Amino acid sequence: MRLNSLEITNLRNLQSVSLSPHPNINFIIGPNGSGKTSFLEAISLLSNGRSFRTPDAKKLIRQDTDKLVVFGLCQSEQLGNVRIGMSKDTSGTTLAKLDGQLQHKVSALAKVFPVLSIETNSLELIEGGPSLRRGILDWGMFHVEHSFLETWNHYRNALKQKNALLKSGKKVSPADVHHWNTVIARYGDRLDTERARYTTSFEACFSKISTQYFSQALTGVGFKYRSGWDKGKYPTLLECLNDRLEMEVARCSCLYGPHRAELDILWEGTLAKDICSRGQKKLVLYGIRLAQIALMIERLGGSPILLLDDLPAELDDKNIKNVIRFLKAFPCQTFITAINDQSITQEMLSAFEEHKMFHVEHGTFKETP
Repeated sequence: MRLNSLEITNLRNLQSVSLSPHPNINFIIGPNGSGKTSFLEAISLLSNGRSFRTPDAKKLIRQDTDKLVVFGLCQSEQLGNVRIGMSKDTSGTTLAKLDGQLQHKVSALAKVFPVLSIETNSLELIEGGPSLRRGILDWGMFHVEHSFLETWNHYRNALKQKNALLKSGKKVSPADVHHWNTVIARYGDRLDTERARYTTSFEACFSKISTQYFSQALTGVGFKYRSGWDKGKYPTLLECLNDRLEMEVARCSCLYGPHRAELDILWEGTLAKDICSRGQKKLVLYGIRLAQIALMIERLGGSPILLLDDLPAELDDKNIKNVIRFLKAFPCQTFITAINDQSITQEMLSAFEEHKMFHVEHGTFKETP
């Protein structure tokens, strides 16, 4: 995937930005508050309709305006040239378009324009709740497993119906729940099998990447996938749901299934969030993102867009070199922000002879030689 041109209107302090990125490496240089991270947000919006900084869309819209618009011309390995548009207004309306056609689901954009980012809040992937770590698996399966989205939608819809039934306040009989349990189990078992299989592939890829590009720094990292129910006691989800029906009715909630799954990130067998320093967590995070890229390239032959916010401040020189070596071996269009020119070392520039550099100040971008 390549982003050939990007237009941004009224996103935070970016009133009107239009530029053509390099297909490989792009450096975005500017002081804090200049708009460089907002630029990365715009690319993220084109992929999934969300900011990685805030869930409140109104905070994204430039002050004294009523709508933001982001438009990108992209080149996909599978689809060729694709036009993607995204707008959000102060009334809460989001519009997503693909080649001029209105899309009812943002997932249509994410499918053709995959983006991965590493920024200040990304450490929540390790320190935060399990839904974020499930996202590691689901992002990969969404892009490499053709049946994943359909299976997930069936599961989610059945789960929603069962939850509504349990919370309705009415007396719930086993017969009322049995239908939804059957549907949930049918698609839940599929999701669980796919996640477990993807975890195996992902862990193998992570191990390979960490050995080749991070020497011994990540050799203690491992992953453990937990299904969301006790598979030792209940080999199938339906067995668990049938046996634990009374508890779910009593608590008015769906307590078991893939929506309760967890991907434990381990360091020498202990949860990384409990034992690792902040620096180690950052390194694990980079390893995870790079493994996601490598596995996608291996499976599909195409790569996502990579956003690295303030790379020079996040890693030491040694590990920045490791990331550079990876990006040379697994090329993907990358946007790297930094606060000043001194942060981008000559070694980084020499490693990527073909690149573009943009300086930004007060929301205004200028390409520099």
